[in-house]
Amino acid sequence: MPASPAARRALAPVVAFLLLTGTSGAAAAAPSTAGTGASELDAPAAAPVRPQQSEIDPSEPSAPGSADPTALATAEQRLQAADPGDLWSVADAAATPIEGLWNEEQGAYVVAGVARARLNSEMLLVHAYAALGRRDAGGGRAAAHPERVEQLVRLLTGPMYVPTLDGKVAPAPEPGHSVTVHAPGFADPVGGVESMHQALDAVAARALAAAYRARNVVGLSQEARDLIRDRVSAVARSPFWRSPSRLLNQINWSADLYAADVEVTGDPMLLRRDYRAQLVWFADHAAEPAYPGGSANLGSGGAFRYLPQRVASNPTNRSHTGEYANITMGALAYLDQARKLGMGKLPRRTRDVLRSWARRTTWGDWTSSGYLNWDSGKGLSRLHLTQYWLLALRGYAAGTEGSTAQGLLPAQQATTRWLVRRAVQTYQRRAATADSVVLPATAYGLAGGPLVRPTFDGLTGTARFASTLAEMADRGLASQGRAASTAKPLPDAFSNDDDIGRTAVTTKRFATAFLRPWAPLKVGGLEPARLIDSRGRALTGIGGSEDGALGLRIISNGTPVIETQRGVFERAQSVITPPEAQRDVSRPMTRPLTLTGGESAIGVTVGVGHRVTASSITTTYTVKNTRRDPVDAELRIPTYGGTSTASLTPGQKIGPAALQKLMYVRTASGGRFGLRLGGLPPRALGTVVAVAPQEGNPVPGPQLVVRVTLPRKATTTIVRSLLVPYAG
Repeated sequence: MPASPAARRALAPVVAFLLLTGTSGAAAAAPSTAGTGASELDAPAAAPVRPQQSEIDPSEPSAPGSADPTALATAEQRLQAADPGDLWSVADAAATPIEGLWNEEQGAYVVAGVARARLNSEMLLVHAYAALGRRDAGGGRAAAHPERVEQLVRLLTGPMYVPTLDGKVAPAPEPGHSVTVHAPGFADPVGGVESMHQALDAVAARALAAAYRARNVVGLSQEARDLIRDRVSAVARSPFWRSPSRLLNQINWSADLYAADVEVTGDPMLLRRDYRAQLVWFADHAAEPAYPGGSANLGSGGAFRYLPQRVASNPTNRSHTGEYANITMGALAYLDQARKLGMGKLPRRTRDVLRSWARRTTWGDWTSSGYLNWDSGKGLSRLHLTQYWLLALRGYAAGTEGSTAQGLLPAQQATTRWLVRRAVQTYQRRAATADSVVLPATAYGLAGGPLVRPTFDGLTGTARFASTLAEMADRGLASQGRAASTAKPLPDAFSNDDDIGRTAVTTKRFATAFLRPWAPLKVGGLEPARLIDSRGRALTGIGGSEDGALGLRIISNGTPVIETQRGVFERAQSVITPPEAQRDVSRPMTRPLTLTGGESAIGVTVGVGHRVTASSITTTYTVKNTRRDPVDAELRIPTYGGTSTASLTPGQKIGPAALQKLMYVRTASGGRFGLRLGGLPPRALGTVVAVAPQEGNPVPGPQLVVRVTLPRKATTTIVRSLLVPYAG
């Protein structure tokens, strides 16, 4: 007779000790057939738990793994052959290289000898959703393995479950304190309790809840059903998770736990009460400090503050953190469900905040390629990391689909369906470039910061991509065949955050952002900080400042006196801003957007004006030189992606006549943009130069530098137009 959940908890410390002391073999890695397989990762007495913050996606707790080369080749063929709207075919392709990591003896997907909690949770989601979608287990379908669901359930509820710490249930952390070690919860067997994070609890709970939904389809045993109910309910209803406890302002993790609890217990209490309380709290503190001595959850225009327990002037909070904004939007994934289950109507203020935040996040964070228009207060430790793009995609898509009935966006579900389709196309293109369905750790050649170490192998992220698409298919967001007509593109739109000096623009042809200088990455100034086409290719750069970035430099007697893209704050330079009526506003573009700014030095002023349309950015420089001597000017038009196959070649000279004509510039990655210059003084000369990489702009291409002399006691107007064709 199977032991009760209480009995299994009592025996768990024994199994946990074996795991932590390195006991190997199936006995330590798989649940016991006697019903005592629920093990605990309690810290031994010699290694007390330190209450420190871990990561959503920490460095993997094992040596880097690798998938079978044949499986990788098969996966890549399947991925490229799939319709981007056929989410199940794409999910199946992504799951193919993971399938071969299955270890029947351990009942787990094992990488370099280790069963990773996150990877196995993601794959349980894939298999559970496949069962719910009645996916055929034959025909080589990597996603459809109903026979593995029970084993994965036992893995998560057994050796990956932590019932107590030092024999106790963890209390709620102090408000505003970022604590991740807790119990009950889930952890990696190798990483121990310090691998714990609210995000791991959330994905494990979502996976177990999906398995519970599929219990009759996969033939889940009664014991496994009991284990799921026991573990999910114990975690979700613990003091660590109950409202008002939360991880700073990331209420999405709490929402995931509450929804999982409803699924496995049938009791809607947590969605009715705690979930509602979390949403109201988030909105109530959208413009008011979330914690004493801290700042609001959102900036003046809706930008997401990663550290609400810190002041608004904290360097991290002086930038929008786009990946976490979208991850946190995942909290809205259960809004329609909660209302159906009897949750009271949200206050009008809460509804208004959620609506404006959803629009700010949609129009300020996403591009027509299904990729983020990305800024992050976490800098290189998050910027352009593949895992965080996928986390953001899941949060956004689940959040907007799960709140469709609330009408937060125009054409809400249709827009989400289109964005998911475009994201899949971008994934397919990146995979084709990498010749692997397992994508590189970062995009655009960025180093990736401390999370990208030699242990990174991309397998967990690939499993996440598969599970995200499986979930989106379950949510009805597929768009293959006739369903493609139900997908609606993002509108041409802009979003302004006046307090941090950020204006983002997304059109069907390109995406860009204008940023107040942000010193941690030395990015921003008076120019577009990046220009990305509709296929996600960086055209003029992905960040950086001065050489390698769009800009104008004024030089007097060999000394630079004005630089329009400094990347650091300079009192003589104003913030580039739209008209007052368009500040702290996010909305579709019905007419060209204008932005103005300038910089001054002794005897020289430069006014900068941008006119942004759906297909172009026209910049007008008005240079007033009141000095007694002429000054020199250098106008920069950079490219990105290296030098091979680029149409500009270092050392190339372009004379005055050619500079006045429309020219099309091709980048090494195949992107194209048109360049037209006007108002250049006589004897203007263009020279193509190579530029050095920067942390935020690591793979610059050839840069055109146009040098001119500006007369003394005169005003000169120079116009630069960048025209971006639709790239598909």
